[in-house]
Amino acid sequence: MTNILKLTAITALMMASLPLVSHAETDHNINDESVRWSRNDIYSNNFGKHHHKHHKHHHKYHQRLRVALWGDEFYSDDPGQKADTIDQTIDSMNEHHLDFTIFAGDTKNGHSLCTDQAIGQDVIDIFNRLDAPTMYSVGDNEWTDCHRTSNGSYDPVERLSYLRTTFFSKNTTQGVDPIAVERQGGLGQAYSENSRFVMNKVEFVALHIPGSNNNLVVTDKQCYKKSNRTQQDCNAATAEYQSRNAMNIAWLKDSFAMAHKNHYAGILIAIQADIFFPFELSDGGYQEDFLPQLNSDNGYSDFFRALVEETQNFSGQVVLVHGDSHYYKIDKAMYNEDGTLTGNFTRVEVFGSKDNSWIEMMVDPSSKNVFTFEPVVLN
Repeated sequence: MTNILKLTAITALMMASLPLVSHAETDHNINDESVRWSRNDIYSNNFGKHHHKHHKHHHKYHQRLRVALWGDEFYSDDPGQKADTIDQTIDSMNEHHLDFTIFAGDTKNGHSLCTDQAIGQDVIDIFNRLDAPTMYSVGDNEWTDCHRTSNGSYDPVERLSYLRTTFFSKNTTQGVDPIAVERQGGLGQAYSENSRFVMNKVEFVALHIPGSNNNLVVTDKQCYKKSNRTQQDCNAATAEYQSRNAMNIAWLKDSFAMAHKNHYAGILIAIQADIFFPFELSDGGYQEDFLPQLNSDNGYSDFFRALVEETQNFSGQVVLVHGDSHYYKIDKAMYNEDGTLTGNFTRVEVFGSKDNSWIEMMVDPSSKNVFTFEPVVLN
């Protein structure tokens, strides 16, 4: 056999034996070819250049994923201090060689102007400085609370529309090295912020559930405090909540159905709101204080009830990641009807406000708990 024939045979054997590599393992069709790889890509010069420039991690080959959990960041009013904090956070995350990060909302504080720059390009620039891509779950400071006079008396629904077109107009996460995702709504349109992807038999889901009662307005204080809103404005806010709430529940249930069908080891849901605040859940607080207030005036009641039902009927591990209250916390914040612990549920609250620390999550689908957590404290 000639040398040319030998080389041809060896090349054919390599192509037949190597697996396809993709940032996303999903049962759904995603048409953004810029984040999908094929055998042709693997053996072309274009793939080599793309891989060398951006794809520092072979996610498919990582049995144990390294993920950063963070949110409620960049709060300082002092530009210099804010820049230093951002630098410290980004440098720390980049040193950990992460597969991706999950940002649980609030890209600015609750009393500063909701300008395009503040909630748009400034945030894009931060995400783009990370070596790893970022799944972004929207918070209340970016839009819900923008009606406040200190925020510029913006129309929150208009700010939400801006966020959707700015961050969710592609089937990818944020960052220069994006992961392919599925979005609930049309690109850049209503509910496009709800997304999901699957990696290593674990599903990661972003749901749009912000603080400020999920934009449900039921009291005069919620409507008028620190604001020039009219009752018509507040009625519009409640209507927005009602529509999005129904879509959130549908996305949650459909994501669990995917997890059931494909026997995923776990599912992570990222939201911004601390749905448990201000209740202490220990010593009977869950049953006696928290559950009774899940009524029609609570913007999180429907979500939590759906989460309980889906979690308690799922054999894998479930993690709820959120921000909002700026207090690092990991606990088992769900109980069965008989009072026993819902053992497969874990709640994780990220650091926030003046504390720019973050949480490193390890994801190993072959382990019993699937998810483990370690705080990365930045002083």
